[in-house]
Amino acid sequence: MLRIRPAALGAVLALCAAPAPAQEPPPDPLNSGMWPLVAEENFPGEIVFDPRVKLSLPAAAEDQFHVPVTIDARELAAEIGPIAEMVVAADLNPIIHAVTFRPGAKAEPFLGLRIKVEQTTPVRVGVRGADGIWRVAAAVIDAAGGGCSAPAAAHGQKDWMSTLGEARALAGRDEAGETRISLRMRHPMDTGFAAGIPIFHLSELTLTLDSGEELAELEISAPISEDPAFNLLARPTAGGATAAVAGRDSEGNRFAFSVPLPEEAVN
Repeated sequence: MLRIRPAALGAVLALCAAPAPAQEPPPDPLNSGMWPLVAEENFPGEIVFDPRVKLSLPAAAEDQFHVPVTIDARELAAEIGPIAEMVVAADLNPIIHAVTFRPGAKAEPFLGLRIKVEQTTPVRVGVRGADGIWRVAAAVIDAAGGGCSAPAAAHGQKDWMSTLGEARALAGRDEAGETRISLRMRHPMDTGFAAGIPIFHLSELTLTLDSGEELAELEISAPISEDPAFNLLARPTAGGATAAVAGRDSEGNRFAFSVPLPEEAVN
């Protein structure tokens, strides 16, 4: 009869319980030395570069504090099914992660936003479906630099805290039935890299329909531009509802407002 000594048995159990080694990311078409770290921290698991993920941003930043970025995974979703989350990251920013967007069943996998860039950098978006695979698109933006290490313009005003969290929310419905939701909030979005100014940023936003169904959730990091603005698309079935928006920042301040979603096209 085979006998296993307790020490040997412990070694066998430890081996069985050891986590599987991290999966190597595919070669980076942009040849960024940061790609292995960016992939490990933001897109853990299987990764493929996929042209069905549409990433739009300028080739050069006219304003490194407000770089427009648009992510559109509707073509991908039409083929693989619902999208669980979409992550935006910039390789050479001091804080790589910008935002994680989780669209609900009544939201399209589409997001427009503005980010800060510290220098010329690859910008990436990873889109994860129900199969767990990260489908990634990437592009390089040329920038003069300093977008993440300069103080926010709000700090030039003595009373900037009095307008913290003020929001503007609009929604318009097109002929196809989709509703574009535009949100903007007052917040300095401090990264902590400007001298004497600690990190302080909007950290989460959740949009909930009056039926109780979650429309979308965003996890937000400091590289989002000052006075963050987001554009989302709701599906036709969300028309006629009201979206309640709840937010929180890194200091625990909470914000709330709402936006009606029109039932008919708005000219």
